Amino acid sequence: MSDPCSAKIKKILEAPLWIQELKTQEVYSRLHDDHDGERKGHIMVQFTPDGDAWVNVDQLFPSLRFRTFGGGGVSLRTRNALVILAYAMKLDDEKRLPG
Repeated sequence: MSDPCSAKIKKILEAPLWIQELKTQEVYSRLHDDHDGERKGHIMVQFTPDGDAWVNVDQLFPSLRFRTFGGGGVSLRTRNALVILAYAMKLDDEKRLPG
């Protein structure tokens, strides 16, 4: 018997996904919890108008791109998870949680 939560998450990750409250070209960013006052260690997610997801950590390395299916993407579940992550970061920012 499969876990009901896992089945729901799998269903969300396997379907085309966009959350209307997100905006393309906007950077969704959060500071990690253990920055010890240095305020270093941000994760950033941004979406291009075609829906591709770009991820960066502290701009230390070139951004990583996860494309939509129409753009030749092969990690569609990962891209959908990044949509959910960006939305979570947006909600954290709205609640003014530190970071």
